Amino acid sequence: MNIDYRWTENHFVRLALYDFELGPRSGRGKATMWLVIITLTGLLAINIMHRGFSYSVWDLVLVAAGLCWYALRGRLMTRMFVRAFKRSGMEGVNLKYNLEEEQIKIQVDTKPEQVLEWSQIKQVIRTQEGFLVYPGPMWLPVARIEEERTADELGAFLRRKVVDYRDKSQHKLKLKD
Repeated sequence: MNIDYRWTENHFVRLALYDFELGPRSGRGKATMWLVIITLTGLLAINIMHRGFSYSVWDLVLVAAGLCWYALRGRLMTRMFVRAFKRSGMEGVNLKYNLEEEQIKIQVDTKPEQVLEWSQIKQVIRTQEGFLVYPGPMWLPVARIEEERTADELGAFLRRKVVDYRDKSQHKLKLKD
């Protein structure tokens, strides 16, 4: 089964957002969000108790700062991912994945072909738009599957080959690009 596509900013941002929300380190992002919420709530409570349970303008500023951070975090993440992509120098690189029974062959432009045995693949996460393959992550977009194959066929193949296969195809990205 072959997947062939040109690496673009859009592919990178989608991969990064799915990896952030569903990947092995996704708990870190949730923990950070809760830490910020608890910290801001604690600061607000301490300020109110310190003043004898009376409110001030600074309390509203603190609440507004927290709400702005929560509302803008998706855009900030996307902007960070776009900057990382532009610095990488990977714009327009052609990627070709050849998934065989014994291994995955990866061709990046004119560089020597890389080969990964299936035992080296630790996890696969299926999303609406493609598959995240770890270690990496590597991105296998559903829209670029060749040979008239479907996403379900690729999913069944990957499920057979990888022990830790997760189907998150119903997941909608919370952070929009």
